[in-house]
Amino acid sequence: MRVVRNIGHVKRRKRAAKRSAIVGFLLLMGPFFLISRPNLVLVAWALMLGGFVAFNTGMQQIARWAKTPRTDTLLDRELAKFNDKYDLFHYVQVGNRIVDHVLLHPGGLLVITARDLPGEVVGRGSRWRKRSSPLRRLFAFSGPQLGDPSKDTRDAIAVVEQALAANQSEVEVTGAIVFVNPLIRLDSEETDYEGLLLEELPPFVRALPPDESIRPADRERIRALMTAGEELELPAQPVVRRPVKRRRAA
Repeated sequence: MRVVRNIGHVKRRKRAAKRSAIVGFLLLMGPFFLISRPNLVLVAWALMLGGFVAFNTGMQQIARWAKTPRTDTLLDRELAKFNDKYDLFHYVQVGNRIVDHVLLHPGGLLVITARDLPGEVVGRGSRWRKRSSPLRRLFAFSGPQLGDPSKDTRDAIAVVEQALAANQSEVEVTGAIVFVNPLIRLDSEETDYEGLLLEELPPFVRALPPDESIRPADRERIRALMTAGEELELPAQPVVRRPVKRRRAA
């Protein structure tokens, strides 16, 4: 399997996460300098609220982008045994949008929405929720969040389909929601998009039906579309060794 990674996007997100956490921390410190000035109480509260949001947002993003291994490398490892008929693209620049993970397979494209959080997650139809107490939710505020994975998948599929249509490429685009944390407990039934544990992703991909109408030229056109970005990490090209001609001994 070939892997293409928009490493420029990863670097930008790391820098933005650190800036947000630092700015949030500084804003949280602001009220301590205003505590002796009653006429600035509202300013102090505004600084505290803004600092709380900025700091926790920054910490959430640091947990996503600075951790080792990152979600994209976990997907790489899990799908590493697939052959060159499969291409995995991370943080694809599609117009003004970034689509986190897209797999090109013999039947089309699979948009992968990944979540890295522990605990129990329940999925029914288009709704996902995490089961936890209010106290645990408070302490987990700075960590990875569940969000709305169905909406994220639906939006990403729409973006990819629009780009394919503009590129005059017609292949099926499907989606899956993958939970990569080993401490996850998943309970999903009849969800809009298949909910999978990380180890369930390879058999799911193998079961995707092939599309014989997709020609090699179509695949190359899709690869070109999926490899937009300022700084890409591309698969290493195979080294072609030329035979060495030896002179015969006189």
